[in-house]
Amino acid sequence: MNEWEIAATVLGFALIPCIGVVLLAPPPHGLAGMQVAAVLLSTILVLLSEGFHRQPFVDLAVVFAPMALVGSLVFARLMERNL
Repeated sequence: MNEWEIAATVLGFALIPCIGVVLLAPPPHGLAGMQVAAVLLSTILVLLSEGFHRQPFVDLAVVFAPMALVGSLVFARLMERNL
C-alpha cells in the first residue's frame, strides 16, 4: 500500500459522516452533505488512479464531478419548496 492508497482510505472514512447527513438530515443539510460527498468521491477516484497507475479512474472522476453538480441542481430544483 502506498501513500496514494492510504490517502484514499482516509477520505473513504470521511464519506461515512456525509452519508449519515444525507440519509438522516433535513433536505437542505442533505444537499450540502451530497455535495461534500461528491467532492470527496472525485478526489478518492483521482487518488486511486495515482495509487494503482490506472488512467480510467481519472476519466471516471472527470465525468462524475459535473454529473454530481447537475444532480445536486436537479435535487434543489425538485425540492425547491422545502429548501
